[in-house]
Amino acid sequence: MPYTFQSETSDIVEVKKSKINKAGKGLFAKANIKRGDHICMYFGVLVYKDQVHNGYYESDYLLEQVGHDYIIDAADPKSCLGRYANDSLSMLKSNTVFGYYKDPYGGYLKATKAIKKGEEIYVSYGKVYWEDAKDKGSKSYTSLPKKDKDFINNEL
Repeated sequence: MPYTFQSETSDIVEVKKSKINKAGKGLFAKANIKRGDHICMYFGVLVYKDQVHNGYYESDYLLEQVGHDYIIDAADPKSCLGRYANDSLSMLKSNTVFGYYKDPYGGYLKATKAIKKGEEIYVSYGKVYWEDAKDKGSKSYTSLPKKDKDFINNEL
């Protein structure tokens, strides 16, 4: 499979234990970040969209851009820093969105509001991610506390 890999270091973000219970690692601001700033990349293995949509490939780190033949899988911990951004399950807490590069094909995180040094970086995984996780009984859904499952179920 094609692979886009970027050994990434950053002066503005770092990986630490997430503030979200049982989430594992999270992405945190090492410096103040302004609204609109590029934060970090989201690169990884490029998987054919048909493989994923037909159930031949699974990962909790898939990023899909509408109209593109590939989906990015950042499951490899060395693929990029963007893979550590968690979904806060709250649109009020989300402080980034995914964006896309055209060449090389990949993604990135962009700040949607000012983020202070020390704050965790949150991005919405989107409705499709949580519908799929719920339907497949994925650990990303089943390990959530009841209040978070209730939030997701009300959003779906």
